[in-house]
Amino acid sequence: MSECEFDRASEGGCEDLFRDIETQFELSDIANDKWYLTTLSALTTTPNPHLADQLYLYLIGQPAYSTPAARQILIQRMRETLFKAIALVGLPKPTESLIAISRVEPVDEMDPSFTREGWQCDDTNRTRGMNWLHTIYAQNVTALFDLFRRHRDWGFWVGEIAYGLHLSDRQVLDDVDTELVVLPAVMGQNLPRMTYWHIRGTRRVAVSKEDVKMVCDCVHKVARFCGVELDRVPSVDTVEADM
Repeated sequence: MSECEFDRASEGGCEDLFRDIETQFELSDIANDKWYLTTLSALTTTPNPHLADQLYLYLIGQPAYSTPAARQILIQRMRETLFKAIALVGLPKPTESLIAISRVEPVDEMDPSFTREGWQCDDTNRTRGMNWLHTIYAQNVTALFDLFRRHRDWGFWVGEIAYGLHLSDRQVLDDVDTELVVLPAVMGQNLPRMTYWHIRGTRRVAVSKEDVKMVCDCVHKVARFCGVELDRVPSVDTVEADM
């Protein structure tokens, strides 16, 4: 099978999947322009991250993204979703998604912006990362870092890189956007502990219990579409008592 044939092998039914998830978000209290962040993030965890191109094509076929300016904002938000996903999934799958999108993105509309130009691993970065950690983990921050007492490189990476460089940057995605990226990225890997933490974190950025359930249902839909069963992740109800 050629590279091109591989990229086209699993496209069937994508539009139905996207339409279903979009409808679920429209019925929720979450802003309608956030559904594709969750969908894209969930896709990056599956064996089919290249289906990001089908999501992009689905979106630019809608009236909301009919102008170059609107499509530029769209690609910035999708690119930032994938950049944040690097901290959660690793580099290869988000890169597959980005390359797939780049292949169908109009050449004359490609956005050259560089959001992290001049980034430094400094006190500002550390403070920003820790502030976001405290938002998501609240009283659980100390317990989180206690896990890394004997593995200090991990604590450094979590605070300075995952949260400082990737997740706390607010130039493109806001707080709710970010958790709608993080929760699908960890849940889509069938990770029970981190899914628990980020169900809780999503509730802590004022997403309702029912809407978090809806988001989790959408992640399950993406996973099943790509042939993945998420059988180890907790339900939203099991987390509620720990809020």
